Amino acid sequence: MKKMKKISGVLVLTMGLALLSGCGKDSNEKKANKMIDKYSAYCTLGDYKNIEYNAVSTEITDDMVNQQIDSLLSSYSTTNYVTSGTAKLGDTVNIDFVGSVDGVEFEGGNSNGAGYDLTLGSGTFIDDFEEQIVGHKVGDKFDVTATFPEDYSPNPDLAGADAVFAVTLNSIKETVYPEYTDEFVASYTDASSIEEYEQQIRDNLSESNKSNDDSTNKSTLMNIVIENATINEYPTQDAEKLIDDTIKNAESYAANYNLDLASYVSVYYGFSTEEEFREFVADMVEDYMKEKIVVCAIAKAENIKLSDEEIKAKKEEMMKAYGTTDEDEFAKMYTDEDVIYYALQQKVTDFILDNATPASATDAE
Repeated sequence: MKKMKKISGVLVLTMGLALLSGCGKDSNEKKANKMIDKYSAYCTLGDYKNIEYNAVSTEITDDMVNQQIDSLLSSYSTTNYVTSGTAKLGDTVNIDFVGSVDGVEFEGGNSNGAGYDLTLGSGTFIDDFEEQIVGHKVGDKFDVTATFPEDYSPNPDLAGADAVFAVTLNSIKETVYPEYTDEFVASYTDASSIEEYEQQIRDNLSESNKSNDDSTNKSTLMNIVIENATINEYPTQDAEKLIDDTIKNAESYAANYNLDLASYVSVYYGFSTEEEFREFVADMVEDYMKEKIVVCAIAKAENIKLSDEEIKAKKEEMMKAYGTTDEDEFAKMYTDEDVIYYALQQKVTDFILDNATPASATDAE
């Protein structure tokens, strides 16, 4: 049974464990060459150059720019509690309330004068409660009548009960945003004007969109290339070890939560049984192995090599992304072969993308 790759992090932890044997104290460059020789032998490549595909190309829109401007203004906004005015749908109001059923106050139904911020129309409270606040003025005291749902789980004793809430509308919450001016931009960004700031936003969006688009396009192309290839032999022993290591890793995580594996994969990942989880891991490993075989085969065919410097740079990049400068900590997540493979994968997918033919450009969703 295939599920979304929501536990790929679990698999990554063991993805490269001990798949190379007998490497000894070889340099990473030699390890890379051995990996390429080993896995390239498992397949016969099909077409992998000049592939026509539907390229994703995300255009920068005014809405994207405005979202970032709004985010900046929001981060420097202030909140006022207005003590006049009439509540309307969408407002956030501050209320106090005392709830009762058949004249008897029930547990949890009293704000105890502490005030409670409630956005009208959010559905936070039971049906028909919020709507009855709309139209009241700040300072009003009034009753709200509402019926608890039949399946009200927080307190089954209240399920289906008709309740009366004595409500006081204390204030209406108002968010005040700073004025969007050159002076504001100069004070809170590294730009000196609105024009410069918005150009910075567009430049940053262009860079991030290109990175995301390239990643999507590489994935599309890699799937086509793998489909075109013929896997002559499958590294069963490597795959089984990787599956076993991944299961053991998940068991270790389960123990951290004082759970057995079955409970852990059910609670955190939605698998019904350990067998279902193992089947999913096996599918993930198979996909990973196929990609690794094809990547190595293209590297072999195109004489794509890795230098020790490139591998070192990739490791530094991965450590930064992982948020650590501690090599021992990093080694708990990634092996040397992981780093080598991800560096090689990047070079090979760059090669595939550079040698592909976009059929058309489509806006990313």
